[in-house]
Amino acid sequence: MKYFFRTKVPLTRDVLLIESGSPEVSRRALEGIRQIFPGAQYHLLTCWPGTPSMRFDTAFRASDYPTWRSKLRLLLFFRRKGWEVMAILCTGERILWRWKMLALILIPAKVLVVNENADFFWLHWENWRTLEQLLASRLGVNLTGFFSTAPRALMFPFLLLFLLVTAAFFYIRRWRRLAFWKFSNRFAKDRQSREVTSS
Repeated sequence: MKYFFRTKVPLTRDVLLIESGSPEVSRRALEGIRQIFPGAQYHLLTCWPGTPSMRFDTAFRASDYPTWRSKLRLLLFFRRKGWEVMAILCTGERILWRWKMLALILIPAKVLVVNENADFFWLHWENWRTLEQLLASRLGVNLTGFFSTAPRALMFPFLLLFLLVTAAFFYIRRWRRLAFWKFSNRFAKDRQSREVTSS
């Protein structure tokens, strides 16, 4: 993944599509992507067996790479190819989840994120709100509330420890003063009684 902090879209001759969801979503998304890059070659990494229904210049099936080592070799092959754009289906299905995460890390390409409606957006910083909404729908949490609540949850144990230490300090100081007061009163009474008996 590259250009995350830039909105620049590279001139591309090759687009890699990671099909990790419905082929119908891939088909509809690819129609829009082909309009952006009409002269590019298209390459497919799919989770589905058989021949793809759409035309691709090259096609790779995830089932042909069952081990971690073979998966890594294929992703490094994609990296060496230097394909400039990578489209990833994020349709809420946990298909090819590891492939997608490794591809984001290893392949230096500008990333298009495709949702279940075949809509897509560029994965860069200015689209962080769209990315936040996508992650919130996938994780089933309100990320805005999460990011405001998480620091408070992390601070709670330290705040509780501080309050307990402070309370213990004041209680110990109070009992020390009370013990000193009782001891000094007893000492004064003993001295008075010794003075009375001696006189």
